Amino acid sequence: MKVRFKNMILGYTGTADDSVFYYSPKMNRYIVRRRPKFKESAHHRNFAAIQRQISALNPSEEYRKDMRDYLNFYNRLESTREHPILNWFALFVKLMWGIHIREGVDLRTITREIAEELPCRSVSDAVAAGYLPKVPGYESLISII
Repeated sequence: MKVRFKNMILGYTGTADDSVFYYSPKMNRYIVRRRPKFKESAHHRNFAAIQRQISALNPSEEYRKDMRDYLNFYNRLESTREHPILNWFALFVKLMWGIHIREGVDLRTITREIAEELPCRSVSDAVAAGYLPKVPGYESLISII
């Protein structure tokens, strides 16, 4: 939900009732959202294990820089201006889940050696394979995971 204040609330972040307030410097606006409510289940534990495994891949610094550069190009596209991706790791997670869906790779057991054989090996390979949208200059993003 987009919120507009007549007199800006400077520096307010936190929770109130069932809402969470925070400022996003990349979007240059305050965001208010409902606090999520969920019951822990096997599905949540499975998802948490997958996210830990994706984090454990620990891409190289050059790969992270390429992801940041790609993200800047991606967020400048007219079609993505209203819904930008805010950081490189969110883009990386989106890429890994896309590979899981299309290639059938088990993300609970993925390792860096397996990832080096997949289309996520470099950002340009991921774009060429269709996992990420084409942006101008993606061909130069060739650093290996």
